Amino acid sequence: MTAPAAGLGVGVVLPQYGTDVATVRETALGAESLGYDAVWLEDHFQSWIGDPRRATHEAWTTLSAVAEATERVRVGTLVTSQSYRHPALLAKMATTVDHVSDGRLELGLGAGWYADEYDRFGYEFREPPAERLRRLAETVEILRGLWTNETYSHDGEHLEIELEDAFCQPQPVQDPYPPIWIGGGGEEFTLRYAAELADGWNYGTLEPEGVAEKLEVLRGHCGSRERYDEIRKSAELFVFVGETTDAAEAKRERFVDAFLPNEPAEPREFFLAGYLETAPTGTPAEVRERLAEYAEVGLEEVMLVVPDAADDEDESLSLLADELLA
Repeated sequence: MTAPAAGLGVGVVLPQYGTDVATVRETALGAESLGYDAVWLEDHFQSWIGDPRRATHEAWTTLSAVAEATERVRVGTLVTSQSYRHPALLAKMATTVDHVSDGRLELGLGAGWYADEYDRFGYEFREPPAERLRRLAETVEILRGLWTNETYSHDGEHLEIELEDAFCQPQPVQDPYPPIWIGGGGEEFTLRYAAELADGWNYGTLEPEGVAEKLEVLRGHCGSRERYDEIRKSAELFVFVGETTDAAEAKRERFVDAFLPNEPAEPREFFLAGYLETAPTGTPAEVRERLAEYAEVGLEEVMLVVPDAADDEDESLSLLADELLA
């Protein structure tokens, strides 16, 4: 077996916090040369890990630079907050990156969760979450409308938006448009919208058993096996890898000591704690075995957060590639 499971795609979440743009670009190029399938950026204006004031590169402008620098690897957002950009602007931005990359864009969308970021930068954090999720679904409707029609008009229901004979020219390279991913684990709204609207679904912080439960809910929302099979199922996972189990565990402990308080108090800290609790940790073979457990419950793609990837002296991406991509 040359991968954790047949058909499991492996991508890398790029190190956009506490680094410079050159490091993000070089990590993307390194991941491409090693054979990874995709590289991803998160959509934040401030770091959600550690000090919020750590350098944080805006996702879409950085993604454009990555798209220009690379040739083969897929490029995507994990995930774009629907609140941060007018849907018509997002349609143009995504189309431009699809052209810059010659048709390699993956568009991840989410309802947004980082309330402190919303407040600091002047965006309304609507509650309950269903209010944000209804706007997410309408954003997908607008994107599709602009991408598949010569002109498109829209009278907003949940979004305060009216479009009159709007258009998106040029249209995306990919036909009919770039794959749309929806991120999140809410069973009533998020998974239902993923079933109705998305080409892919993404979530994190869960053990394989938890992923299996979410996939069962997604399957129920889909209504048919055919529709369920059309959706690419994925998870964002932190990974700590070393030549020995002890070396990998030491990496994980250093990261915990640096970025996770002893008593998490903020949503972002509980979120990070969940990621670290479920992070595959060990030798490349041990990580592969752990990823195989996710594949066995139905995941088809993993987006790996490798905290040491930005370190020139670290070989984590190479170690993983030798085991997962050979």
